[in-house]
Order: sequence, then structure tokens, then C-alpha cells
Amino acid sequence: MDRIALKKQLQEEGLIILPGFFDPALIGQIQTAAKAIFDIQFNRFGITGDYLSQMQSLFENHLEEFIACGKMIQSGLIELYQLAVNPELMSLLKDLGLSHPLMCTRPVLFFNHPSLAKSEHFYKTPLHQDWTSMLASDDSVVVWLPLMDLDIAHGPVVFYPGSHKLGPLTDRIENGFAEVDFDRTSYPRVQKAMKLGDIAIFSTLLVHESGVITNDEIRWSCHFRYTNMEDPTFIKNGFPHPYIYKPSQELIDKYLHKNS
Repeated sequence: MDRIALKKQLQEEGLIILPGFFDPALIGQIQTAAKAIFDIQFNRFGITGDYLSQMQSLFENHLEEFIACGKMIQSGLIELYQLAVNPELMSLLKDLGLSHPLMCTRPVLFFNHPSLAKSEHFYKTPLHQDWTSMLASDDSVVVWLPLMDLDIAHGPVVFYPGSHKLGPLTDRIENGFAEVDFDRTSYPRVQKAMKLGDIAIFSTLLVHESGVITNDEIRWSCHFRYTNMEDPTFIKNGFPHPYIYKPSQELIDKYLHKNS
């Protein structure tokens, strides 16, 4: 499908899925780099076994280190940030209508499984829209991609094409998500098995949710969020940016022993 047709599909359905957009080897490097961060703590604690059992052991016995590994990956995994500004991806976004794309949040990398979460929303996102948490341009998009071959048992994202035309459905954020009251039967349901290298691009107003994980594998994926700096409404609104990144004084105190 040519890019003019893709742009029209994105406008009409709020979703396009592009098989084989990236070289699988390039995407595979991201999961390898992410796992290498966890491997450092596995080696420190002498944790062995298959990868899921290693992750479970770190999560159950060394939660602070487990969380810290996640933070390191999110805040500075070089391979993840390189992909987010990949020239081919930037060219595609411009062809889809984002004349001046800009990342409006940090890249996010997910490693989801029920046994690696304290509550469901940490591994299975509810029905939600991304736009409310971003306040981005009207044509802002999310680029989501698996970091492994995913079948339905891995619980890949469930999309509801056309729901983006409803506009923002909530003004509240709960547990990090703009959860929405939405009738699943009122729109088509799209959930695709996806291969390494495939990408999904969808409107930040599109209603979506995680699928159900029914196997014993961690679901590795990532997403990038882009706004259009030349969108008239975004300009008129003064470029709002609701995310706050700041250091934790509690953590600083802990490691400088001020609470001892």
C-alpha cells in the first residue's frame, strides 16, 4: 500500500499495521540490550535458570533491583532511543501527515507477564486512550512494535478502529492510564499476531487495551509517542506537556545514608 493510502487509512480507521517495516535483526538487538541490563543483576545475585524464572526470582526476592533495571532501560537504553529517531520511521511519519514530528514522551519498553507484576494494570492495560496523558497534537500518533514474534497467546494489543473519531473520552488518569467507558461491541476488534520487524501506528485517541497473556513467556514490546509541532491547535494551546521527570529525594537520601 502506498503512503497516500496509508495516510487515508490512518485518518479513517486510526490504525495501520505494517508488516516487515524494520529489519528483524535491528529490533532483536533492543531486546538483547534490555536483557543484558537484567543479566548484570542476575550475575550479582547468582540467579540461574530459564529467563522467566530468573526474572521471577529477581522480582520476588530483589524488587528494588528489578524496578531499577526497568528504570535504566526506560531512561537510557541507547538502542531504544536510536530506533525512536530512525530516519525511515521519521520519513514515514511525515508522509502520514506529521509535518514536524517530535517525541513528546520518553520511549517506553515493556516486559510484561502476570508473575512480574503486583497488580493487573502493570501487565495488562485497561481500555484507554493515550491522548489525555499527552495533550498532544490532534494528529499525534503512537508507534508500537513487538521486540519478539508475538502470537495471540502473548496478548498483543487489542485495537478498536474508528474509535478515535469519538474524541477524548475522559479527563482523568488512573494508575497511569486514561481509562475510558467504552462499549467493545460498538466497534471492530483488531488483534494481530505480529512478527519481529512489524509495527503498528495508531492515533493517540484510538481506544485500545492489552490482550490476555495465556502462555509462560514474557511479552517484550516498546512504543514511541509523537506529536506534530506544526499542528494549529497544538500551537494555539501553547505546547502543553503534562509529564514531569524529576529526581527522587527519597532515593537520594537512602543511598547517601541520611535516614540511617
